[in-house]
Amino acid sequence: MNIKKKPLVSIILPTYNWKKERFIESVNSILNQSFCNFELIIINDASTNNIEETIEELKLKDERIVYIKNENNLKLTKSLNKWISLANGKYIARADDDDIWSDEKQLKTQIEFMENNLDYWIVWTNAEIIDENWNYQYIINRPWTDKELRENMLVWNRFIHSSIVIRKAILDKIWWYNPKWNMVEDYELWLRIWTISKIRNLTDINSKVRVNTKSITRKNYRKQKWLTLKLFFKYFKYYPKKYCLKALCFRFWELIIPPQIIRYILKKMRHIGI
Repeated sequence: MNIKKKPLVSIILPTYNWKKERFIESVNSILNQSFCNFELIIINDASTNNIEETIEELKLKDERIVYIKNENNLKLTKSLNKWISLANGKYIARADDDDIWSDEKQLKTQIEFMENNLDYWIVWTNAEIIDENWNYQYIINRPWTDKELRENMLVWNRFIHSSIVIRKAILDKIWWYNPKWNMVEDYELWLRIWTISKIRNLTDINSKVRVNTKSITRKNYRKQKWLTLKLFFKYFKYYPKKYCLKALCFRFWELIIPPQIIRYILKKMRHIGI
């Protein structure tokens, strides 16, 4: 009897009405990783286009793909929570349907770090920001140890969501994404995890993150920034006090300065740092 081996990693990739070509790019960048012991859980959040046909075609070519379709559109937070609970891996990795794991050793490097550093519960990578036509915008590229991150986390969300690897055990312990914080659900989860765990950015690899002008957060920029300000007041007591004023000033700065100017400043910077 052929018993299927339990995967070490469960990669969660949600999608909704995304473009076929870019979706395939994202999926192939995952399937082409040198580390192979994973399941790729693709969640179709009740799309109304023909993306299901594309997923079925990809699934026929690679048995590591697990396809799930929501009967109703649950939105990102509820959809992630529903299917993370059923993931088989020791680790959970997140991928987005418009981003690229451009380094084929990305997942291998992250898993090796986690296996050799048991006091770390979450790890992620640098990122090269590109536009919808693959044009370079700027790089998020700075070495961040646990100490450095803790000093700056309230100032800026340093995590690249589509390159996160996290131990599933910690999600089972503190629960998953909180629907109350929709649009900043990832940032809230990282801040909550950090109250009990060490985390790390791996600086020798990059993901490619696409800036989508039609994304939810771009359309609701101001609302998102108000939510991050609320997160500051919820979690500042867990972080170094001498950096709190700096973080608070920055959060108000985001609300005052138009997002177009902020994006222009970031584009002109080679490295992001506060």
